Amino acid sequence: MEVSFWLVDPPGASYFSFNCPGLHASAFDDYAPPSLVCSGAAFVLFSLTIRGAVHHFVYTAAPAGKQSLEALTDPPVCRRRRFGLLPRGDGEHYAVAYVDRQWISQDDDWRFDAHVYSSETQEWSSHRLSLLHLSKSDKLLCCKHTLYYRHIAVAGSLGWVDLLRGVLLLRNLFDGGDPVIEFIPFPESRVNFLDEDGRPHRACEYYCNVACCDDLLKFIEIEFDDPLVRTSRKGWRANVWNRKISWNKWEIRSTVDVASISVDQSYSALLPELRQGDFQKLDLQKLIFYAPVLSTRNDDLIYMMAKVNAQDETAWAIAVDMERAAVEAMAPFSLGRHHYHIAKSRHA
Repeated sequence: MEVSFWLVDPPGASYFSFNCPGLHASAFDDYAPPSLVCSGAAFVLFSLTIRGAVHHFVYTAAPAGKQSLEALTDPPVCRRRRFGLLPRGDGEHYAVAYVDRQWISQDDDWRFDAHVYSSETQEWSSHRLSLLHLSKSDKLLCCKHTLYYRHIAVAGSLGWVDLLRGVLLLRNLFDGGDPVIEFIPFPESRVNFLDEDGRPHRACEYYCNVACCDDLLKFIEIEFDDPLVRTSRKGWRANVWNRKISWNKWEIRSTVDVASISVDQSYSALLPELRQGDFQKLDLQKLIFYAPVLSTRNDDLIYMMAKVNAQDETAWAIAVDMERAAVEAMAPFSLGRHHYHIAKSRHA
């Protein structure tokens, strides 16, 4: 089995592909294509469904000839859960973990267990997690957390993201003891984009996202003039909050209105059908806004994924500097393949 990468700098889209000699195409599921689950430092975690069974692999980037692709052994509890990967501080090893939650009727409560794979021992370990130290509100959010969307690595901890509720953190994965759960709710000042039944008008990833840089969490939310419409000259504002793990609250980092974002003439030439006015500048409000993505560095860059027309097979990744309220770069990418946002390793 081989994996190949085609990497480009943001806002361009990078690609990967799997090559499985000896396996017929019928062994793969069209509805469960190879998935890049997450990445950290020199490690990339993939899942691959073969003949109905889900397998996980970790690719380790290194100089030419020293790369590796390791198949993980099956976890102790074979349920479909969202795996996360956390590199160890020395960069030589990593942990893969997932959180299993079950309703225990006799206790009238949820039970949480963490299952952790160590690349050093090449074994899984299981740990019962306690929620007794959490506040009542944080415990309730943990019990409602989806655990399926995506994960982030934050200051030596592994976090599972629920864009409606917050980040469930798993600490102490390398200390030899039991991991510890913590919970970080998202900003209370965020816009309420739920309908009258308490459900999002659209999937949450259309509105918000989260990223981290060392011990700093960044949260972005797009506030649309009309939550049901993301085009037709409807306005929107991007709000970004900061929070360090040691803080007990979020702070607004920056806010920008789409109407105030300047676009250099050279970028306007890439999409002539969206020009307007005497100066023929690109009107970002004419684009269909699909998703915001935050930079994983301590900067003010955001990336907006957008299309000119809903039926287009080409989308655009647009980098915006929120501090300057200006477009920094634009790049097209094809929608013919599945796309994932990851932090690119410095390793070859």
